[in-house]
Amino acid sequence: MHMDFPKLYSEISTDGAQRSLRWTGVEKFVGSYTNSRVEMLARLVFQTKPPASGHQQDDLATELAAFRKTFSDADPSIEHGVRQDQILAAAALMQYFTTKSTAAMAVITTACNGARKVTLPIDLVTAAENALSQFAASRRKRTDLGKVEIEVPELDCELDFSSAQANAPSTFKGVFDQLAEAVDQALADVVTKFNASTKILVHANKKADEELDMLSWVFGQRALMPDQPFTDVPATQKPLVLARDLASLTTIVPGPNSVPALLARAGVDCTGHLRIVDAVNAVTDDWTAAALKNCKPSPATSPIHFALLKRQETGPGDGWIAGWAAITGIDHAAAMSPLALAELFYRENLWLR
Repeated sequence: MHMDFPKLYSEISTDGAQRSLRWTGVEKFVGSYTNSRVEMLARLVFQTKPPASGHQQDDLATELAAFRKTFSDADPSIEHGVRQDQILAAAALMQYFTTKSTAAMAVITTACNGARKVTLPIDLVTAAENALSQFAASRRKRTDLGKVEIEVPELDCELDFSSAQANAPSTFKGVFDQLAEAVDQALADVVTKFNASTKILVHANKKADEELDMLSWVFGQRALMPDQPFTDVPATQKPLVLARDLASLTTIVPGPNSVPALLARAGVDCTGHLRIVDAVNAVTDDWTAAALKNCKPSPATSPIHFALLKRQETGPGDGWIAGWAAITGIDHAAAMSPLALAELFYRENLWLR
């Protein structure tokens, strides 16, 4: 049982037996993972305007039905209600945080830097941020390549000569079969170790390449899309433009802990406030089309991308803002520092992959 679950569930019940039954349901439900499942859980927890079952979205409706059935199977006497579902969804997400960085990202992007709030016995957003930081650190831990080596194999076998006769060569077939089997086993072991060593080297090179690409980008001081110097990108465009650039260079999710520093070094302001709608209106039509290519933004877990989608449908200006605010439940005046907005958009890009 997760150490925070008793505190989280205490609002519903302090009965140990009931709590254990609920945790059994949590463990069973998180036994499989899909982005649709996390999307549904995030909507349940934050009680978003977009419902957990979606609008004619079979995948979300299926996940919600599976969620409730799992807990009913664990305890037929359970009475599903809004608050209990919210608490249990938070518990499922909390458990996902131990193995899935994307679950933590979904919680952070849904919260939208405080534009959406949730009242729980624990701080789920902070827990997600801590989990993401731990994933970022652990997945970039340097491997000591000097210790990556394959030992010379040893044949560990005792040949049975009991059926062999010196005058009859054919009787040695069994001995040679034993030797061949031992050699095959040794070679298979070498291949397994070689493949494991190769994976370590490939991952190390992948990390090194990612770091080099990011450093080349930030010190080169030139945006990828549009292809122009950082200094020529308008200040209101920088949060989204530079965040998307950095996300495109990220090959190891959830990205490094240095993302805010890299964005700041690239010229994204750390002070002041910028409204989400103003940042969305600031970017060009071509950039918007490129940012939305091959992705399906969710009004719940990727509200900034969804704003770009609504703006693309109606064109820049104020015409799309009221509809976006009504669908997402986020105030049209929601604002944050340009750096916070950039980091949030960076997370959305990784979540939507």
